[in-house]
Amino acid sequence: MRFIILNGSPKGDTGVTIQYVKFIQKHYPHHDYVYYNISSRIKTIESNSKLFHNILSDIKSSDGIIWATPVYTLFVPAQYMKFIELIHERNEGHCFKGKYATVISTSIHFYDHTAHRYMNAVCDDLDMNYIDYFSAGMDDILNNTGRTRLRTFAENFLNSVKKKVKPQKRYKPVKENNFRFIPGDAIDKINGRDKKIIIVTDTKNHNSNIARMIKRFSESFSGSVDLLNLWDVTIKGGCTGCLKCGYDNSCMYKDSFSDFYRSKVLPADIVVFATELSHRNVSSKFKEFFDRRFFMNHAPDMRGKQIAFLVSGPTSQMPYMYDFFEGSIEWQNGNLSGIVRDDTGDSDDINRNIQHLAESAVIFSTAGYCRPQTFLGVGGAKIFRDDVWGKLRFVFHADYKYYKKNKLFDFPHNKYQSRVFNSIIRLLTKSPRFRHKFYEKIKTEQSKSHRKIMKKY
Repeated sequence: MRFIILNGSPKGDTGVTIQYVKFIQKHYPHHDYVYYNISSRIKTIESNSKLFHNILSDIKSSDGIIWATPVYTLFVPAQYMKFIELIHERNEGHCFKGKYATVISTSIHFYDHTAHRYMNAVCDDLDMNYIDYFSAGMDDILNNTGRTRLRTFAENFLNSVKKKVKPQKRYKPVKENNFRFIPGDAIDKINGRDKKIIIVTDTKNHNSNIARMIKRFSESFSGSVDLLNLWDVTIKGGCTGCLKCGYDNSCMYKDSFSDFYRSKVLPADIVVFATELSHRNVSSKFKEFFDRRFFMNHAPDMRGKQIAFLVSGPTSQMPYMYDFFEGSIEWQNGNLSGIVRDDTGDSDDINRNIQHLAESAVIFSTAGYCRPQTFLGVGGAKIFRDDVWGKLRFVFHADYKYYKKNKLFDFPHNKYQSRVFNSIIRLLTKSPRFRHKFYEKIKTEQSKSHRKIMKKY
């Protein structure tokens, strides 16, 4: 059988993920494997139609596709997303129809699930036969368990292709909506209370729904709101994963993005991201923005800010997008003021919610409010904490300094009273008699301190 490997790593042949594919090739050598470095050559692929069609021609003559990619900022690299956009924009989706597909990723397991759900949706939209995924830790291949898992996964995929298994689709085709949002008048102007409010967008169409939503949000305030369009910023390319920023947060690119982010975005009190969904996700341009933010590494640089999203497109048909909206803010210690979508198809509803969003953002910002984190934020922070303290410390010097200064290395805790108490109770609960009384009493004791607070306040 013949397989096309679409390499999503901006590092090309030296990327980690592609080594997992080569491991499969080594152990199952009786097949043909053709490699294309997509992300590292995306500009050439976009401009060179011959190369683009050579890739498609190989895909048409293949038995299956292996999408191999690292996880970048909750999804795949912006360069990889650009390739997916090109497929749709140039109406070449038919080349993928009926082909067997699998996705192999490497990461530190930070939101790898959103990346895989997105890629599953991409494959379903292209009418491919999507067979499972393999989300590896970056170093899994270095141990026997990881290698055994990879061989088992590969064997199942190859066997599924051989037997022409017909998997069920997880995502139904997106139903496009030609709804036109009509912005209403903002009668009650909001006092921004000297808060710096910015809107970051990637729209080029000034007559689009997202442009009208931006206008309606801006007009909600009595003061000024700064509109920052990413197309006006000199961005030479997407994140290459070179990790040079790990030392002191200095990006290897010599363009204006870092200055733009530091001088325009970071000083803001309220940040609104306004975007139109494109082919199952935000646009590759907007994703480029999120990827390039990585020069700040794993420091929660949105700490204390109010963040909101204005979204045009079928958001409700892409459930994984909510993990992106919510998770990308929570782990950065910001507060998600709200999300306003246009897929409700009701202008009055959208107008009301934009007005409410503007009011809430100011109220929350004035109060310094940040809602308690869910697993999306708590879990993500712990992954970063552990890896910045451990195996990533030698690369991310800036992160380590930040985490240490801000006391984010909160393990093992030094609450000695709690540690002594736990040791004693663990010993006593070995006695069946004590254990029975202990678990009976704990039902009321757990809330004892809470009830005292209720009486006091």
